[in-house]
Amino acid sequence: MSWKWKLSVLFVLIAGFSTLIFMGHQTSTQAPPIPDRVLDSSGQTLFTGSDILAGQGVFQKYGLMDVGSIFGHGAYNGPDFSADYLHREAVISLDKLAQQKFAKSYSNLTPEEQGQLKPSLSQEFKQNRYNSETNSLVLTEAQTDSYNKLISHYDTEFGTGGKLPLPDGYIKDKTERLQLSRFFAWTAWVCSTNRPGKDYTYTNNWPPEKLVGNSPTWQIFFWSAMSLIMLVGGIGFTQFLMSAFPKLGWAPDGTGMVDNVKTFKPYRSQTSIYPYFAVVMLLFLFQTVFGVVTAHYIVEKGFYGFDIRNIFPYSITRSWHLQLSIFWIATAWLAAGMFLAPMLSKHEPKGQHWLVKALFIAILIVAVGSIGGEWLGIKNMLGSLWFWFGHQGWEYLELGRFWQALLTIGMVLWAFIVFRSISPLLKGKDHGSLPYMLLYGVLAIPLFFSFGMMYNPSTNFAVADFWRWWVVHLWVEGIFELYTTIIVAYFFCSLGMVSERSALSVIYVDIILYLGSGIVGIGHHYYWTAQPAINMALGSMISALEVVPLTLLTMEAWKFVDLAKVRGSIKNFSHYWAMMFLIAVGFWNFLGAGVFGFLINTPIVSYYEHATYLTSNHGHAALMGVYGMLAVAAVLFCTRYLIEDDMWSNKLAGISFWCLNLGLLFMIVLNIFPVGVIQMIASYTHGFWYARSYEFVHSGTVQFFTWLRVLGDLTFVLGGVLPLVFIVLRGMFYLRKAATEEALN
Repeated sequence: MSWKWKLSVLFVLIAGFSTLIFMGHQTSTQAPPIPDRVLDSSGQTLFTGSDILAGQGVFQKYGLMDVGSIFGHGAYNGPDFSADYLHREAVISLDKLAQQKFAKSYSNLTPEEQGQLKPSLSQEFKQNRYNSETNSLVLTEAQTDSYNKLISHYDTEFGTGGKLPLPDGYIKDKTERLQLSRFFAWTAWVCSTNRPGKDYTYTNNWPPEKLVGNSPTWQIFFWSAMSLIMLVGGIGFTQFLMSAFPKLGWAPDGTGMVDNVKTFKPYRSQTSIYPYFAVVMLLFLFQTVFGVVTAHYIVEKGFYGFDIRNIFPYSITRSWHLQLSIFWIATAWLAAGMFLAPMLSKHEPKGQHWLVKALFIAILIVAVGSIGGEWLGIKNMLGSLWFWFGHQGWEYLELGRFWQALLTIGMVLWAFIVFRSISPLLKGKDHGSLPYMLLYGVLAIPLFFSFGMMYNPSTNFAVADFWRWWVVHLWVEGIFELYTTIIVAYFFCSLGMVSERSALSVIYVDIILYLGSGIVGIGHHYYWTAQPAINMALGSMISALEVVPLTLLTMEAWKFVDLAKVRGSIKNFSHYWAMMFLIAVGFWNFLGAGVFGFLINTPIVSYYEHATYLTSNHGHAALMGVYGMLAVAAVLFCTRYLIEDDMWSNKLAGISFWCLNLGLLFMIVLNIFPVGVIQMIASYTHGFWYARSYEFVHSGTVQFFTWLRVLGDLTFVLGGVLPLVFIVLRGMFYLRKAATEEALN
């Protein structure tokens, strides 16, 4: 490849990560303070900073981010606790002001009298009474009164008699329930108090709350407009480049189709990889089953009349649903890398199959240990070790720190296994060649996953969330996107569909477009998490460019079919259904990541939409539609080589393809998308607290659409997942015999 390509990639990486480091510095230096002492107006200590951090720890230990949310990040069945506390605090404060001024409750005032009180309350809440010299925070008389009254409310919610989707006595320790309310009080203060020297709050005036004067700032409108300009400009410029360089993309310039499935003889290490695929399918099945249970908890406190919340509370079913999705998708592609490496190099290092088996055992230990640990953690059975072995408390990173570290070590071992296989390919090659790109992608996987260990329970929530998204967004949507592109490129090369140079050009374009927009684009998660406005500005503009490469997929999708034509029909091709899943990836990448992603991306839309079902709509369509379908394609591609030819079932693979795609579409169209729209309107009309309230979530309209989701769930699980499970598990009994390297050569 030309030095210009390499220089462009280097520029993208340096510029992207330099900007991201700057955003991290801004986040850490401008994070909302955690005062040593919180005082009432008379100077008496109400609670301390240690109490706030202890409450944050309680929130994490019991997996409450998988029940409700803080600053809009978390689950959707429970309330957003920062917005919920703020609204209740505002109502109590208004009532107190009404008693003082009019000697009657706020609800009995005329609209004119109520209008007189709201500006006073807004001014009172917006004033920043934090003293940096003494590191203390003074609450007003109304805020103090609200705090004292809300203690009993949250004591009930997490104790006995609450409306949360949790069993009675979920948090048995009264002191922990008290600490939790103090953490919520701090988050509400962060949402309603102006930054020093600014006319907007630490959360950029989020959530929408008219009672305290939280409304969109001029910056929210301005950067929304700028993001649209970036989108239109980016699409136009990229279309120009694609016209100027028509050979970019998947050009059919290979040496000729090679369909060698029937004659394929696997190495011993490749047959040792097969149990990975069996575990992948079982994890996929369990993940979807717990997803069905989690969704069902929205319509009743149990599962079809059986109250199983004491055994499987909402916090644990959703935790497992999210964590298992990462596990099975990541494991599928890690296994695909180990399978493909010896196929490319035609070399199996001595003892490689033992390393493959050792890694498999390590992955099983992490999967079983972390899942069991999360359950023990929320049951408060691990004591002070909850963070290490229990529920770490962060959405998508629920597994305890010990399991997280062990998984990182496992990824390093995986990288070593792949390196041993591809090392012959590296000899004499340019450092920007296709084998080296594979090596870089492999090394980046454990490196970027390790950033999820940059925080601990005492880290400021805003700072911890900054690092969490390095894994959830940058690792999953950036590094894994790059790695899978490299693997798919090698798929095509190994089958003779494209030349190595054509595949390499696709990878370079992918790095420039995907990482060029995705590195800084991580900032669209930072709008409202108590980070400075500059992060919103950078995140909104650059993340708009993430849609640009996705629009190109509509031009590229059918090229997959053209590449795979055999004797005039793609259906004669052994990897037909793997190719079809890759085509589905193009569709979901454009719809789920592109259309649904940009729908919620602009700051002004996100201001009212954030943490509604529209976020879940994007998450389901992008995570399952893109990365899930990619993972299924990888499983089908690899197992097709390993299962005896006459025991393969194209019919079951086809049923799975259509049911997975239609089932996912039904979930979105019949439930998640319409509820998200209704919820966003409620957020704009009544306030975000209401859109996430028990009354709204359990209203007749939401319940109706949730029941409609049954069609999508059943289609997806019964027609989509089960056939895949059957194909792969049956294949364990009909594996091809491994051949020695001498026999293969």
